[in-house]
Amino acid sequence: MRIQLLGLCRFSVPSRGAFQVTHASIEARRAMLYDPARLAQRFAWFEQVALPGLRGQTDADFTLVVLLGEDFPEPWLGRMRALVAGLPQARLEFAPPGEHREVCAAAMRPHLDKAADWVAQFRLDDDDGLAFGFMQRVRRDLRQIAGMADRHKGLALDYGRGYVLRDLPEALQIEPVQAQCWAPGLAIALPPDDGRFVLDFPHHKIWRRLPVLGQMDQVMFLRGAHDANDSVISSRGALAGADAAAAAAQIAARFGVDVAALRAALLQVRGGAA
Repeated sequence: MRIQLLGLCRFSVPSRGAFQVTHASIEARRAMLYDPARLAQRFAWFEQVALPGLRGQTDADFTLVVLLGEDFPEPWLGRMRALVAGLPQARLEFAPPGEHREVCAAAMRPHLDKAADWVAQFRLDDDDGLAFGFMQRVRRDLRQIAGMADRHKGLALDYGRGYVLRDLPEALQIEPVQAQCWAPGLAIALPPDDGRFVLDFPHHKIWRRLPVLGQMDQVMFLRGAHDANDSVISSRGALAGADAAAAAAQIAARFGVDVAALRAALLQVRGGAA
């Protein structure tokens, strides 16, 4: 069985729709997304949280579309090009200010493997992290339940254990969570000619449209929570009694993320350094 792993990471894409924070115009949205202080914060998360897990995947056969606005500014564009040069699986794409789901689909479409039996699509924000074994696990699990995927013309794999990294003024708080259908823990398997893409499925309602296999046996995702989130990352699903040192050690081992280095980078950004 031929399985393609195809992901999307949106990084400051001025567009219509998709944002819970509303703006009167594309120009106003662009000004918010391209604000230097905000970009410095997003890059800190991207470099410290998203990239280590992607670079360390035990199954390196995947493609990640990193989507930027077509007028993404310098010097940030040069910084992004330098970062993704160290991730061979990354493909930079640039979107005009159209309807958000359409521009995301247009960015992913050229990278579909038309010869694949299944395309397992995933999405992560620039402040999300994936465990080193995420791609390997998705490929293995999809092979094991291919019959169900065939019957329903698709399905979703939901890996519901992870950590929220909450950036508070006084500390970087680590919250272990068990959550249902959070975006960074999901993979959506579809035939390559299906025509739908990962953003065509609101992650919290995906069970209405596809069978979902939920698994809680491994910690599989990190999710950043901070003042630049478009949506509020609640503490719903948080598990009590976590040991901070043990959690930080597991995050280092499974995601390659140094929690202390992340905290230092975020403090540096808050101090005005990019």
